[in-house]
Formats: sequence, structure tokens, C-alpha cells
Amino acid sequence: MTSLIVVNLHGLINTPSGTRKTLIELGIGKRFAATVVSDDESTIGALHLCKEYLAWTPIDAELLTTLLKTRGKVSNAKPLGADELKVLGVKDHSELASKMIKEGWRLSSLKGVKPFFGLSPPRGGFKRSSRRQFGQGGILGENPKLVDIVKRML
Repeated sequence: MTSLIVVNLHGLINTPSGTRKTLIELGIGKRFAATVVSDDESTIGALHLCKEYLAWTPIDAELLTTLLKTRGKVSNAKPLGADELKVLGVKDHSELASKMIKEGWRLSSLKGVKPFFGLSPPRGGFKRSSRRQFGQGGILGENPKLVDIVKRML
């Protein structure tokens, strides 16, 4: 089972109610919020329901470790540090990232950890349209180049 990184690129303004509920259930109601989800049938269905607002791709352990170090939060002001990692039963961010990918841990199931990452707009802007699907020359939907975009959003 692989993990996917999902980024909300449009927020909740003027979204249909079904799409809005799905975005909130995924935990990415704000613009440029990202989360890590499992790659199962129900999640893929939810992503396809919201494909006009989201981009997703498989995530590797290196990017997830970087996200946990730089954007992982316990509260709005407190980052995910060594003390919180000890409570979760892991040594460092890389061990937590590997457990999330290999064993299927989810951000929403980790006690005390915010279930999303708040990202910045990408440095240098989007190189493609943010209103079109990836196959049509945009960045939305299943996007294999999303990893590069997320690295510029850190």
C-alpha cells in the first residue's frame, strides 16, 4: 500500500456542497493545505470527486520527512519536535515518515498532531495552469510533477 500526498489548490470558495464536505473530511479545507492519505479505493474515489480543486501524487519518505520537520505542527504555534515524537513512540522524523509509508499510519490517527500541513504558495509560481487537469496542460488531478511543486511550497 502506498501513500499519496494531496494538496488543495483552490480552497472552499464557490465549491459544491458534496465537494466541500469531501475536502473537509480529507482534512484539507484551506487553500494550499496538504495531507497524506492511503492509496485505497474509497480515497481515490473521493479524490476524483474533488479533482477540480486538488492535485495528488505518490509520496516518498524523503519528502514526507522534510514535510514533518518543516511543516508538522502540534498546535497552531508549536512545531512537531522531539518531545512529541517520543510520545508517539518514534525516535525522529524519518522513522515516523517510514512508518507512515510502510505501515499505513495516518496523520489523523496520530494523537496531538495536526492532520494537515499548511504550505505557502510555490516560489516562482505555478509553471502550468492551476485551472486545468494535468493531462490538459495544468496541475490539477493526478500530477506526477507535484513533488517538485511541493518542494517549492516549503
